[in-house]
Amino acid sequence: MKTPSSTIPALLVLVAVVAALAIAWPSRAETVAPALAVADPVARAVEAERARADVPGIAIAIVKDGVPLRVEGFGFANLEHSVPVHADTLFKTGALGMQFTAAGVLRLAEQGRLDLDRSIRAILPELPARWQPVTVRQMLSHTSGLPATPNGDFRVEYTDAQMLDIIAHEDLNFAAGTRWRFGYVDYVVLGQAIRRITGRPYADYLAQEVFAPAGMTRARGIDELAIIPGRAAGYERRDGHLRNAEWISAAANSTADGSLYLSALDYAAWAGAMSRGAVLSPRSWAQMGEAARLPNGATCGYGLGWYVDGRTWWHGGSWQGFQTFAIRYGAQGLTVAVLANGEGADAETLARQIAALTVPALARPKAEPLPDRATAPVAAMTARVRKVLGAVAENRVEPAAFAHYAALDLKEMVGQYAGVLAPLGRIEAVEPFARTSTCGGPAWRYRARYAGGIVDVTLATTADDRITDLAITPVAAWDAPL
Repeated sequence: MKTPSSTIPALLVLVAVVAALAIAWPSRAETVAPALAVADPVARAVEAERARADVPGIAIAIVKDGVPLRVEGFGFANLEHSVPVHADTLFKTGALGMQFTAAGVLRLAEQGRLDLDRSIRAILPELPARWQPVTVRQMLSHTSGLPATPNGDFRVEYTDAQMLDIIAHEDLNFAAGTRWRFGYVDYVVLGQAIRRITGRPYADYLAQEVFAPAGMTRARGIDELAIIPGRAAGYERRDGHLRNAEWISAAANSTADGSLYLSALDYAAWAGAMSRGAVLSPRSWAQMGEAARLPNGATCGYGLGWYVDGRTWWHGGSWQGFQTFAIRYGAQGLTVAVLANGEGADAETLARQIAALTVPALARPKAEPLPDRATAPVAAMTARVRKVLGAVAENRVEPAAFAHYAALDLKEMVGQYAGVLAPLGRIEAVEPFARTSTCGGPAWRYRARYAGGIVDVTLATTADDRITDLAITPVAAWDAPL
C-alpha cells in the first residue's frame, strides 16, 4: 500500500533510529528493517529496481547533515550461497572511486608533495614529451586530452611500467586543457603518480590518508585472492541468465580509476566527512567542487573527481557486474549512495528517487519529447541521430563525422556502444527531449526506443557540425527524468 506523504517525517525518525543501530550493529538493524518494508516507500523503490533489472542485491546509504538516516542492504550479495546484503557488504565501486583518488591527490598537494598545476612528467618523467602540457589538475578534471581507456588486455598481468608504456604510445584526443571528455586513463596514471611519490599502491595510501580519517573502516583495494568477509559477487546478464562476472587480471583490478571495495557504511562515513569538512582542507574541498574552465571561458560540469552543478555533486561507476552511484545535494545537506551487484541496475535513477522520497523538493519531473520536434531543423537532427545509432549498432561509423577523437578511442567507444545497442533489436522510435550544452557548445538529448529497451543519447557538436561527444546510456523508462 502507498504511504501518505504526511507519514514520511515520522517514518524517517524511525528509520534514523534503525540506521543508528546499523552503524553499531549492522546485523541488528537488518533484522528490524524488514518490518518497515510493508509501508516503506524507499524499500519499495529498491525492491522495484531489483525486480525490474534482475539485480541480486542493493545497499543504500542516506545521510542528512552528516547524520545517517538509513544504511541498509536488500537482496543477496552472493546467489550461490544465498548470502544477504548487509550494511557492511563490500561492493566494487567502478568510477565512483575516482572521488577518493582525487582526495588522495589533493592530500599530497596539501602536503607539498605535488603541484596540481605542474606537468605530470614532473612525477613520471618517462612519459613522452608530447605529454608535457598535461597537468595533474587537468587529469583530475578530465580536460587532459589523454586517451579514454588503456589499450591493453584486461586478462594480462602487466607491471606498472608496462601499462604506462602502453598508454604512452596512444594518441591524444585534443590539446591539453582545451576540451573536456570523461576517461579512465587520467586516473590510471594518477594512481601510478601516487605510487611514485609515496612508494605505496594507491589503495594503501588512500587507506591511511583518506579512509581512516573519514572513519571508513571497511573500504580497501580490490584483491580477488584475499579472504574478505562480506564481499559481494558481481553479476552480468548473458543469454537471458545471470552469470558471474568475467575474470580479469589483478593488474586491471588495481588501477586508481575505481578499483576499490566499499560498503554502504563506508559511504555513510564519507558523507559525514564531507559534511564536516574533514580529511581535506577547506581550500581542497572547494577545488573539488569547482567546474573545469576552458580557455574560452566555458565551464564544464566536472570538478575534481565529481560531476558538479553548483552545490550538487554526483558520480557513478560500472565494473564487473557492479553499478554504483552517489549524489550529494549540498544545499539540502543530503547524500544518497546506491551500490548494486547486477550490471542492469540503474543506480542513478534509484539514488535520485530515494533522494526525492527523503526530501520531496528534490523530485524531478518526468521527461517529455520537445514540442517542436516536427519542425524541419529538429527533424533533421532526429534523422541524424537515428543514422548515428544505426551505424554504432553495426559497429561502423564515419570517422570524418567526429572531431577530437583519436582513432583508437573512437574505435573503442563505438565498439562499447555497439555492445549496448546490438542486443536491443529493432529501433522503434527516436525523439528529441532537450537542447542543452556541453562545455559551452551545443548538445542534444534524445531517447531511442528499441524492441528490447530504451537508451538515452547525448550528442554534442562542434561549430562545423561534427560530433565531439557521444554518450549512449540505457534507461528504465521513456519518461524517466533527464
